[in-house]
Amino acid sequence: MRFLLIFALLLGAAGSLWAQHDEHQRPDGERGSGRGGGGRGGWTSQPLLFLERGDDRTSTTLRMRGSEASSVTVFGPAGGQREFQFVDGRAKIEVADAETGNYHWVQVRDEKEQHVGIATTVWYSSLSGPSPSRLLETEHSELEIVPAPLPREHANYRESEKWRFAVRYKGQPLSGQRLLLETENSSRSTFVTDAQGVATVLFPRDFDGKSGDSSHGARLRAGFVLSTEYLSDGRHFVTAFNASYGEDADRKHSLGWGAVFGVFGMLSALPLLRRRKRIASKEQSC
Repeated sequence: MRFLLIFALLLGAAGSLWAQHDEHQRPDGERGSGRGGGGRGGWTSQPLLFLERGDDRTSTTLRMRGSEASSVTVFGPAGGQREFQFVDGRAKIEVADAETGNYHWVQVRDEKEQHVGIATTVWYSSLSGPSPSRLLETEHSELEIVPAPLPREHANYRESEKWRFAVRYKGQPLSGQRLLLETENSSRSTFVTDAQGVATVLFPRDFDGKSGDSSHGARLRAGFVLSTEYLSDGRHFVTAFNASYGEDADRKHSLGWGAVFGVFGMLSALPLLRRRKRIASKEQSC
């Protein structure tokens, strides 16, 4: 009987701790800045490209931070490319090929003397278009970080998930290359590419229910950037790929089950406690 009592109490405590752990654990113990993919300054020194919402399927507005590039190049999945000018840090960009959608590669280049800084992101147009496989295989700059693969339509990166990214220099894979991941929720992780030049990146579980950006009940989202650098022929190349990631799809589900187990454990313990009190009362009366 005493064993059942202890087990029930432990079950209740474990359920409560599980719920708390699932909701509040952060690998680095720090809070994020709380501004989604749009970004508040300070969480990275890398240049960032942000896509603003509200435009039609053939165009969108791009906002740049941390780079002095004057123009942006958009590469389409069908092989076309177009260049657009920044005005006050913003550029109105359009699909690279007429009426052709799917993923587009968006890139700015800031070159000064022996330093070459490259910032990239991807833009998805809901117009129909070819698979992005050709887009990802095409060389767009000397040093590149390329998703391998990109998320499917309406999908995105999420915390606790593993995604592969290839690092290439002049189209050739770079093995043993260090890749730095920084998130708007203040996490920092380093990964190393394998013999094929591919690094498996684990997105940290760093949402706490308060950071990030959400709307209309959607899951929270925050920005991330992957960066790497490489020296070649006396030139210093730095490239960065940024996008956004969301909450773990099971975060709220796990919290709910933790609460259920916690309540179940406490309720299970109540009859045992009452029975123990009755037995103790009888023993004292005797």
